[in-house]
Amino acid sequence: MKNKQAETKLRSDIGLARHLISGVLCLAVISLICSSASAQLPRAIVTDFNGDGKPDYLLYNVSTRQTAIWYLNNNVHIGGALGPTLPVGWELAGVADFNRDGHPDYLLFNTATRQTALWYLNKNVRIAFASGPTLPSGWEPVATGDFNKDGRPDWVLYNASTQQTALWYMNNNVRIGATLGPILPTGYSIKGVADFNRDGHPDYALFNASTGRTAIWYLAGVTRIAAAYGPTIPGVWVWELVATADFNGDGKPDYVLYKGTTGQTAIWYLSNNVHIASAAGPTVPAGGWSLAEVCGGCWDY
Repeated sequence: MKNKQAETKLRSDIGLARHLISGVLCLAVISLICSSASAQLPRAIVTDFNGDGKPDYLLYNVSTRQTAIWYLNNNVHIGGALGPTLPVGWELAGVADFNRDGHPDYLLFNTATRQTALWYLNKNVRIAFASGPTLPSGWEPVATGDFNKDGRPDWVLYNASTQQTALWYMNNNVRIGATLGPILPTGYSIKGVADFNRDGHPDYALFNASTGRTAIWYLAGVTRIAAAYGPTIPGVWVWELVATADFNGDGKPDYVLYKGTTGQTAIWYLSNNVHIASAAGPTVPAGGWSLAEVCGGCWDY
């Protein structure tokens, strides 16, 4: 009887640990510890790597630190290629065309030294690199987008202690300016940056994992000018909103959903903040591969 009670308690403790570690979601095996310093939840990197105008998935293998690109046509996996392996201590924080050569590049972040770096890519091949600015304590990069409309990607930073966001205006790997952005509400994290209302300004896509609720914060530069709730994600702590991109080519950003326990993905097609259709996406393979990343130097699932 005691053994059965102990087994029941152990299973209960493991179940609780999967859902809460210092208030942060962790659906990974227990050996993968989520960073207690980060209040941001899993996000994924989705962009057009092969120049066909269609967003692709970026995968990561937590065991080998290998990256891989899955080329997509809307929700269909049409090919793939291995990408560069990340050095120990460095995590992938974003992807954008920093040197404006028409190819997306990796933004890397070292959580121990707070150093950043850019890895310049030609499709899936690293061709050069450069050091970026060092981040102040408490801040981490969580997204990229052109906020000052100079044609160059900027960095969105987040401070988990204050829930403050900030924008670092960049010229390639050089910071040329900075300003504070809006403070996020409790329980919400940034899952993507895209122009949802098509006014020429990137907006924040927010997600509350405890309720499944999503929201769009419409921005003009760094200023929040309006907000609207988006569709609610089903299966709290099961499905996650992890990225945004235009998958069906209608000029409107869509949601990428991810179920880390099975590797399943799904696309929710949106018109602004309204869910108009859905499609199953490809399933991420087992063996340490993941679609979603945890901020602060920890990969989820």
